[in-house]
Amino acid sequence: MEAGDIVLSRAGHDSGRAFVVTSVVSEGFVLIADGKSRKIEAPKLKRIKHLRVVGKSELDSPTNAEISKRIKKFTAERRLYAEK
Repeated sequence: MEAGDIVLSRAGHDSGRAFVVTSVVSEGFVLIADGKSRKIEAPKLKRIKHLRVVGKSELDSPTNAEISKRIKKFTAERRLYAEK
């Protein structure tokens, strides 16, 4: 897992929600943000084992708006794929 990955939370009150990894803190922890409820200025510390990598955001130095837009695009693509 590395910065820029799109992940889904598998545990906690935010389970099922998509986030972008903003940085890797240590071997077992990362900081995540979604651009709306969790901003880059105050990312959430989350255990890697509670996350599942589902894609790449391809954002170099993201802003809250870019993260939010990329997550929205990812969920829309995922929904379209599931309908086929």
